[in-house]
Amino acid sequence: MTVDLKKAVAEPASGPAAAPPRRIWWTFAGAAAILTIAAISFLPGLNTAGPYGLKVFGSFWASGWAARHHLNPYDTYPLTWVFPFESHTVADLNLSPPAMLPLFEAMTLLAPNVGVKVWTVLSLLLFLGSAALLTREYEEHVQHRQILWVLLWPAVLNTLWLGQDYSLFVALAVAAWILLERDRELPAGIALGVLIAFKPNYVLWIVLLALIGRWRSSAMAVGVAGVLSAVPVALYGRGIYGEWMRAVASDPHWFFPNQVSIAGYARHLGIPLVGTIVSALLVLAACVVVAWKRPSLRDTSGLALIVGMLASPIAWFHYAWLMAGPLFREKWGIGLTVALACLVLPWGGLFYFVPLCCVMGYFFWRCGETPAKAR
Repeated sequence: MTVDLKKAVAEPASGPAAAPPRRIWWTFAGAAAILTIAAISFLPGLNTAGPYGLKVFGSFWASGWAARHHLNPYDTYPLTWVFPFESHTVADLNLSPPAMLPLFEAMTLLAPNVGVKVWTVLSLLLFLGSAALLTREYEEHVQHRQILWVLLWPAVLNTLWLGQDYSLFVALAVAAWILLERDRELPAGIALGVLIAFKPNYVLWIVLLALIGRWRSSAMAVGVAGVLSAVPVALYGRGIYGEWMRAVASDPHWFFPNQVSIAGYARHLGIPLVGTIVSALLVLAACVVVAWKRPSLRDTSGLALIVGMLASPIAWFHYAWLMAGPLFREKWGIGLTVALACLVLPWGGLFYFVPLCCVMGYFFWRCGETPAKAR
């Protein structure tokens, strides 16, 4: 008797083949209601007079204000979030690429206490809209656990509580994924290009897409990302990238326990060169296995997103949401469910890093197991 390991990981061992669509939408409605209530409860605390101020949104707003007034947007200002950590304080500088500065500058058109609430509601809508698109796309096989994970895991709640911008990356990744699935190459490339301009970590996605023959989407993404990355030079001067790189180089966030990059962990252990080498080898391995096996779009994209996260100079467990498209494409088996459920565990480094490495191993295995044409 032989066991199909691929099926065992991708599908549950028992139970119905798929939940009825109507019941799935009841689950979605319940999770969406809980998330909405949570977001509303966060709003009163997001103000300049609150104990935590505007949190991360304050850093974004301050960066946009500085850019608007021809100052260094990667410096500390009155609304930059500064918080205590262990025996010292940390200034949570905006470290987003210059391509995002026009967006942050636009935020300053609203008063800070108004803008943070508008941004939180917009983030909520982006999360709900992205989850709804995926649920509608795969409602014939989507599982209750997938919906609950994508809407209620701590990363979503933490994003809304902090005033973070991760919901924007999620929406772009989901849009790109669905367009790729529908063979809408050029619109998918536009979404990918915006995502990469905002989060260069994910340039690996377009590289691996090119390796499986998705040249049109990759080329469009390169063009869009190039244009968006050139705009800040025209708006803020040639020195803007130097200011950004200096801020990133001096960033202390690698010591936070919920960061999940290999380089960050290696730096924390005092062996930064090892982290750089391992990260480079992972990227190389992903390129080799995809070029050799030419796996499915789902497995290629999943591998690109997880390796792009873990091999980044710094990354957060929140970025796992960007894998939702490839993850929703198939039902979750016990192994994948357990790995992703570990991301719901209490705040702490290895509680997130280890399961994400397991997910990376899963996608490496899927990519190396069978060529796409045989599936």
